[in-house]
Amino acid sequence: MEAQGERLLQELLSKEKSLVGKVEEAKAKAKATVEQAQEEATKILEAARAKADELARQEAEAGRQEAEAARESVVSAARSAADALIAQARANQGDAVELVMEKVLP
Repeated sequence: MEAQGERLLQELLSKEKSLVGKVEEAKAKAKATVEQAQEEATKILEAARAKADELARQEAEAGRQEAEAARESVVSAARSAADALIAQARANQGDAVELVMEKVLP
């Protein structure tokens, strides 16, 4: 009976060692999987940041171009208005001189 108990104890120890080995192996695999997932997450995050930076740059450039177009439009409208006023002043110059002359020399 004692021999049978010794054999069962040896089998139990053997199975325990086997289970401990499997647990250690599972821990190592889990650690490797977590490390790989962290590396992939870091790469994805870096790619997302790079894409966000590029989009921000593109949006800033588009905004700059839009502001420049608006500025050019305002300047062009102001030039047109100034040219129209100059033309009107030139057209009315003769009438203005005549009116002044009538007031000065009755």
